[in-house]
Amino acid sequence: MTDTGRPEGPGRRVAAGPARRFSPALVVGLAAVLIAALALAVQAPAAPPVEEPVRAPGSEPLDSLSLACPAAAEGSTAPITLGSGADSSEVGDEGGGLSLRPADGGADDDPLEVDLVPRELRLVPGPEVPGAVVATGVDGLAPGLFGARFGGPSRTAAGECVVPESERWFAGAGAGGRHTSRLRLVNPDAGPAVADVTLWSTEGELTRVASRGLTVPGRDSTVIDLEEISPQRNELAMRVQVVRGRLAATVDDEYAADGGEASADWLAATAEPAESLLLPGLPRQAEEHTLTLLNPGTTEGRVSLQVVGRESTFAPAGTEEIRVPAGRVVVTDLSRPLAQALGGEDAALRVDGTVPVAAGLRSVVAGDLLHLPAVPLAAGSSAALVPPTGSRTLVLSGAPAAGRADVSFLGAGGAGEVGTKRLRLRPGVTTSVPLPREARAVLVDTEVPHAGAVRTVTGGGGSVLPLRSLVLEQLVPQVTPQWP
Repeated sequence: MTDTGRPEGPGRRVAAGPARRFSPALVVGLAAVLIAALALAVQAPAAPPVEEPVRAPGSEPLDSLSLACPAAAEGSTAPITLGSGADSSEVGDEGGGLSLRPADGGADDDPLEVDLVPRELRLVPGPEVPGAVVATGVDGLAPGLFGARFGGPSRTAAGECVVPESERWFAGAGAGGRHTSRLRLVNPDAGPAVADVTLWSTEGELTRVASRGLTVPGRDSTVIDLEEISPQRNELAMRVQVVRGRLAATVDDEYAADGGEASADWLAATAEPAESLLLPGLPRQAEEHTLTLLNPGTTEGRVSLQVVGRESTFAPAGTEEIRVPAGRVVVTDLSRPLAQALGGEDAALRVDGTVPVAAGLRSVVAGDLLHLPAVPLAAGSSAALVPPTGSRTLVLSGAPAAGRADVSFLGAGGAGEVGTKRLRLRPGVTTSVPLPREARAVLVDTEVPHAGAVRTVTGGGGSVLPLRSLVLEQLVPQVTPQWP
């Protein structure tokens, strides 16, 4: 009988094959792989890290500000004037305090408390603060704090109270003969501070000078007589670099013109070296104008001069390009060219170089010394104090575009605002306005960058105080996560 291919009927039993077995080593290996994969899945980030962009420092309200004010002239009892340029919208409803203490190690003395409110001035009598002092405003009196000391009835000098800076430049100091200068370094904090002072003359940088690593103890000051560390008759330029802590730097200057008696003033800090500088507030008439230029770099350059006048900017007749060798000071007599160029009008001196330079102008008016520093262009709020007597003029120059400036005049003794003025700024010209008799300070608010100064002239001489930007906020670094 043949096979028909039909399946076997139900009930047929088929023998089972042998069971398949896994080795223990294989099981352990697979388990290890699964556990590792699971761990990686849990630890892996949900998304790849995104690199955060670098952000500029932010700002927050200022809660403390210290100023170093110069000592009174020998035999003088001139007061210190302090002002607040901030308004209520900038300081809020916070109260505040203002205190003064000696800059020369009087940390154990009780500070002198001063009553002050925003947009007002206070005079601190000279007998109460004869030496250099540190003025500290806290909370609502920190933003917009500014100050100055004047020379008194027989001295038309003017010295600003300065904030601590990491670097300061001075052009036009002296170290012997008819011209001597003294640098004062003031440490407003409890810990020690250290500074390096670099000096240049017409012969180059002075390298054999004991001016490095100068240590100033906490809440103290030190005075460096330039004649003692580098006696010479050449004009000097100076850079003060703070390498540890905080320091404020001021300079007392004394100069005797040919055939005249010695006159003293404070040498204000000048703008850092740049290829274009502006020195506002030229006196309309002067017996002497001496320009000091410093080229701190390693490349020789050339400098041209222009006068920014009431109606135009022009090169004064009789001036040529000035060669400025690398690493040297150059001194130029501008007495005749500026006398012819100014013609009795308000103006600024513009310095343009092929390399960055620092500049300062020394003038003699009625036998009296005054200094004009280069002032950096700035917008926003700025201020300067005003001597109580003399012909006082606010001078603004350097605006790159047309715009307006709102000017407020503050009176003494808590009088507050005694007048306001709106000025039109134009590029390439100088704008000036006489100050009211009651004015003891001037505040300028504008969105147009400019350089300004208050020039004062009396029968016995003159002074120039630059407009300085008010410190209203403090910068705070922005911290972002860093991925490997």
